[in-house]
Amino acid sequence: MGLRVLVAHNFYGDRAAGGEATVFEQETKLLRLNGCDVTTLERSNSEITRWPVWKKCALPFHLGNSREVYRQVVELIKEKRPEILHAHNYKYVLTPSIFKAAKDCGVKTVLTLHNYRLICPGGQLRRGNEICEECLRRSPSRILWRRGCASKMSTRILQSLLYFETKKNVLENVDVFVALTDFSKRKFVEGGFPSERIWVKPNFIFDPLEQIGENASRNRRKGSNDGGLRRAQESKNGANRTGAVFVGRLSAEKGVRFLMEAWRGLDFPLTIVGDGPEEAAARKNAPSNVRFVGGKTRDEALKLVQNAQFLVFPSICYEGFPMSILEASALGTPALASKLGGRNEMTLEGETGFLFESGNIEDFRNAARRLINDSNLCRRLGENARRRYENFYSPQKNFETLMEIYRAALD
Repeated sequence: MGLRVLVAHNFYGDRAAGGEATVFEQETKLLRLNGCDVTTLERSNSEITRWPVWKKCALPFHLGNSREVYRQVVELIKEKRPEILHAHNYKYVLTPSIFKAAKDCGVKTVLTLHNYRLICPGGQLRRGNEICEECLRRSPSRILWRRGCASKMSTRILQSLLYFETKKNVLENVDVFVALTDFSKRKFVEGGFPSERIWVKPNFIFDPLEQIGENASRNRRKGSNDGGLRRAQESKNGANRTGAVFVGRLSAEKGVRFLMEAWRGLDFPLTIVGDGPEEAAARKNAPSNVRFVGGKTRDEALKLVQNAQFLVFPSICYEGFPMSILEASALGTPALASKLGGRNEMTLEGETGFLFESGNIEDFRNAARRLINDSNLCRRLGENARRRYENFYSPQKNFETLMEIYRAALD
């Protein structure tokens, strides 16, 4: 039997969607497959809608602690006796009380830094459509009068309260932090985090080609003749691919408006997978060769990426460790990504894909045309991306690094 681990995650809503939820689920599965005794603590912000009015009104003043959650974690620790508490998200229901409870019970704690909220109240180091790092050098309370950080004053107040009520508690009670890239670690160190307590471990995914092959085999047993396994292998080799694909939330920070404008100069089909607040505007401004397919299940989205010639990732913020780029790599699909944050650690220029200057339409189009006009180049980049996934982002490699981090916390 391996380590006893309590894995905690606060979902943003009822539906377990998004990168953080995917990482939580995949890492939990990974630990169990490798013999660890895993207990999960899962809460959701959707619970807040069912709270009584008085409790909702009190929420902004209890973002840093919750007596109810503290007691719940203490009881869970007494019952399961974990050696490690590993949290992925604690906002807003769990709160940093989970770390205080673990520390009081003698349990070591680990927190994965999926976003920049502990060094920037807005969570993205972004103001409007521009990168902003002022919170790393000056008081983050500036968010209250800097409108570009968030449009509504109520949002800015809530973000400030979350920042000031949680950062001190987290720094005092978390033993080891996990940054997703070297770039991310540098930013957290600039924001006041101790370098020696931050480890770098990228995200990972279980091989989607194996998953697609298993689904195809299951379909054949049911009498289906869709040839899914054959197509999965062909896709791995770069055959039968066409068009480009975008997968993600249709929101301002994902660069959707830029993408619609930049694609006007390209004679190539683009499939948009996802929904969000920018969907209506994107549909209105999209050129005729752009197809919107809405939100899809993860399996459906993977198949669309698998069949595309390349993935586009035009995000205008730093991001953490974009799962769509990682999934594309595992499927042998090269990425065309904006040159921001740690993207150059995921997409190697001219080797596994291309990077373009964020917001530069001509730079984007020039790189896109290279991929559009040279299918052999796409195939070679895709094969390199697949090898990089196998060497750096496979489950076994990730488990080895995760165990090093847990040992560091225990020591």
